Amino acid sequence: MKKQILLIVALVFAATTWTQAQTVLDFKLVNKTGYTFYAVYLTDTDTEDWGEDILPDAMVEDGDVVDITFDYVDDETICTWDLKLTEDASEETWVYLSELDLCEAKIVTIYIDEDGEYAFEIE
Repeated sequence: MKKQILLIVALVFAATTWTQAQTVLDFKLVNKTGYTFYAVYLTDTDTEDWGEDILPDAMVEDGDVVDITFDYVDDETICTWDLKLTEDASEETWVYLSELDLCEAKIVTIYIDEDGEYAFEIE
């Protein structure tokens, strides 16, 4: 009986640890740039490993709102991320936005600012 209780406690602890280590950093991406993007990549600000395209559709056109979903698993929560969007299907040209706080973000709106530069707003 004691072994069964210890096993149950160990399983509950392992499940709790996994839940704490997994952080869901989902957000809505709103494109208000006047341009279409063909891929979206994220990396935490401290690295340059962009990984795979996380855009759920083939492209995000001007005016589109896209749900970006990804689970980040680590032993500590990283909130600051960099975003890269490709401007063409060949992925030869891209837009780079740095230091987005995805722990606070529900909506990330990208736009062209008054200087003609890409910018973002977090809600």
